[in-house]
Amino acid sequence: MKIIFLDIDGVLNCDRFIIKNKCRGIGIDPERVALLAEIVRASGAKIVLTTSWRSHWSENPEECDAMGREINEAFAAQGLTVYSKTPRISYVREEEILAWLDENPEATRFVIIDDMYLQHEHLDAYIIRTIPFRGGLCEEDVMEAIKILNGRV
Repeated sequence: MKIIFLDIDGVLNCDRFIIKNKCRGIGIDPERVALLAEIVRASGAKIVLTTSWRSHWSENPEECDAMGREINEAFAAQGLTVYSKTPRISYVREEEILAWLDENPEATRFVIIDDMYLQHEHLDAYIIRTIPFRGGLCEEDVMEAIKILNGRV
């Protein structure tokens, strides 16, 4: 199984988008979700939330709060769903990703898409760092993620 470990702020939105659209909640840019959908379609990967907003999302849609529903609605508009989320065991995202991978050995390939400076010797080759001032996820990032997920790096 292929996995996209996904942050939202700085990846699927940016300050410019949030201010321009007077967003409440998370403020997810549909253009960035369309780019995410390109990755999913080209790789068959499933989405695992690493974002700090993951506490608002649940596998059971009835348990999602307004922000969790915003995630589901933005993704559904592109035919996407969230598969899972990383556990909250620390405030070190890399450790939480490694814990999720330990619990899910069926994950054979993965990519981490985040705007934070993440660093871990076992994860470095799989990290794509987005640039929020460029709007977040961009076409270059999409191509790189597809290469990583499809084993072309």
